[in-house]
Amino acid sequence: MAEVHQAEPDVAPTPANPLALRRVRGARRVPGRPGLDWTSPALALVPLRAFLGITFVYAGGQKLSDPGFLHAGASTYIGTQLRGFANGTPGGFLIRTFALPHPELAGVGVALLEIAVGLLVLVGLATRAAAGVGLGLNLLLFLTNSWHAYPYFLGSDIVFVFAWLPFVLAGASGQPALDHTISERARALAESARPRRRARAPGADLPYANPPRRDRTDYEGTRRELLVRALGLSGLATLGLGGIAALLKGSYRGQRTLGPANAGTGSSGSPSASGSTRTGASSSSTRSHPASRHSARHHRRATNPSPAVPAGAVRLGAASALAAGQGATYRDPSDGQPDIIIRLPSGRLVAHSAVCTHAGCTVGYAGGNQIVCPCHGGTFDAQTGAVTGGPPPSSLASRRVLEAGGSIYAIPGGA
Repeated sequence: MAEVHQAEPDVAPTPANPLALRRVRGARRVPGRPGLDWTSPALALVPLRAFLGITFVYAGGQKLSDPGFLHAGASTYIGTQLRGFANGTPGGFLIRTFALPHPELAGVGVALLEIAVGLLVLVGLATRAAAGVGLGLNLLLFLTNSWHAYPYFLGSDIVFVFAWLPFVLAGASGQPALDHTISERARALAESARPRRRARAPGADLPYANPPRRDRTDYEGTRRELLVRALGLSGLATLGLGGIAALLKGSYRGQRTLGPANAGTGSSGSPSASGSTRTGASSSSTRSHPASRHSARHHRRATNPSPAVPAGAVRLGAASALAAGQGATYRDPSDGQPDIIIRLPSGRLVAHSAVCTHAGCTVGYAGGNQIVCPCHGGTFDAQTGAVTGGPPPSSLASRRVLEAGGSIYAIPGGA
């Protein structure tokens, strides 16, 4: 009687049978990766996964390498950013509860978390869990950092939320990933440790098509051990990259600032003289004494005074300290918040609030007719304070300044 050969059935791995051999007829295998198919639509997500991983590693490293990130009073100080995130946003209560009490610790923690998520997603290790953390972080940023962006699609965080979603749902299935390598290695170790049996049931030639419970336990234990080792190495890599970024940050150099002069102001608001001025009999002898001639010149200048300085105005410094095309920050005399004063190339002085309307960072003058926020790239018109680019939802508030008698004054009360 002729021997009848039965075709081998296709067996796919299942949660109850993780060691089963996967066979897919007609699939184009990736060389060296028998379980990967070049025609799989999942491979189309590899560029997106690489982008997310690289972007998160860069974001964490950029924070740790920023000299002002942990420096209170700097334009990019994390505490200032967090206060801006929490102001009038639905996710603000989370920032106020967990981050604002310890802003530096929160900032470093988020930076290292971003590096860790980026590395895990890049190599495909614990991909689904890492993507879930990334999605949660971007969702929080959408509810805080990007909440005031209008239209909503100008804020990048909502885009990242949906970019993470496929990896939360499917992980790195069908893609090159360390997760698969660990599973294959654990399966090979479990198979090599499996005792050989002489009697084989029909279909037993399929390795681990129906593994005993002890074999599955060996596989799961080996896989767990390899996964813990890989996660430990990823943690060390995260700390290493974070340390390198911190070493590269250099020393902090703040923006140029102006402030109240040591000299006081008179009751009329005009600056008090640094020396006494002679009057009366002294002025009658101006023809014979050099000091008298100086007093006469001072008297003539007084007959053609500079613009009157309002009461309460605060002297910021000498007018010569701010050349054309330069800017400086100062504290607003009304509320103590940072303002920015700019002498345009034309020589005219303008001033605005230096608090970015997006996340509360301190803006800086970039030259020409542009003010730039260093945190998220928002730009403003130097003359009017109007938004010219980026996520800020509104213009910078204008401030009043006055140049009189060779000095610059900040006038309380805004515009």
